[in-house]
Amino acid sequence: MMPGHRSNDAVVTICQNNSAKSIKITAINKPGEELLGYTAAELEDKNLQDILPPRIATLLSEYVEFERDANDVGQVLSKVQSFSTIGKNGKETGFRLKIVRSDATADTIKFELILQDKAGLRKNEALRAAIRENFKGHQVLDPATGLPDRYSLAKDVELMGYYSNKSDIRSCFAILQMDHYDELLSQYGRGVCQATVKHIATLSQQSLRPDDVVGVVNYKRVGVLLIDTSIESARMTVNRLRWQIAANPFQLPDKTSVGLSVSIAFARVGGRMGDKSVLDNCDEVLEELGASAINVLTEVDENERHKAD
Repeated sequence: MMPGHRSNDAVVTICQNNSAKSIKITAINKPGEELLGYTAAELEDKNLQDILPPRIATLLSEYVEFERDANDVGQVLSKVQSFSTIGKNGKETGFRLKIVRSDATADTIKFELILQDKAGLRKNEALRAAIRENFKGHQVLDPATGLPDRYSLAKDVELMGYYSNKSDIRSCFAILQMDHYDELLSQYGRGVCQATVKHIATLSQQSLRPDDVVGVVNYKRVGVLLIDTSIESARMTVNRLRWQIAANPFQLPDKTSVGLSVSIAFARVGGRMGDKSVLDNCDEVLEELGASAINVLTEVDENERHKAD
């Protein structure tokens, strides 16, 4: 699983309309406006070809057939070498292009064109490399699972709060709490509970990007630090994790399968959380929900927490 896009990616949403034989721009986010030099009002309902260089616009004209149920636009654009657009200033700018298909009917298909500025990507990667090295400097592993422990996660969150205030990199943190922990402990013992926590963490690692951090908060909670992710993308990411975990039961040594669910509290790193850390606030929210909360997803409101402190 990969989140659709990072917080500072430019995203242009387009719609292939097979009945009208058109490819229209339906939306553009704020980074997209800044990168291309157009406002959303200037681009919405315009033909995509209007902001493409002739070589790419011609490819769309020649190869998109607009047949019923067709989604040729994504296929054609995915084969374009050196994708670029024409900005409002008339300048052609190259991007790394990712295409994500979203809503579809028989006649219309929507795609998100995720445009990543190549120069910005190089700068961003240098920053991410520095962050990775800083993470290593204070990492302590939980002996039972071999994953970063609560101390390491807290330091990682603190570090990302610093970078969030000093750069445009945005991050979010989430805690995944194993539901029905007391029942699992009573029936199978602490060793199985520890193995179950590691199972949840492993599924999370497999589903997230290499730079994201997964660690152990305590005996029933896994912490996830999502690097360069907006709060909106974080919600989608952790919600997918919730269903991924539910779809993959933990298998006991005797091959018995134990169905799992998790409750999740998540928040933006670097927000106004008062004197407590983001990790502590997410932890506290799950404590307040109590054992009766099953399969819950909740965003920690930074303004409310700030007032409470």
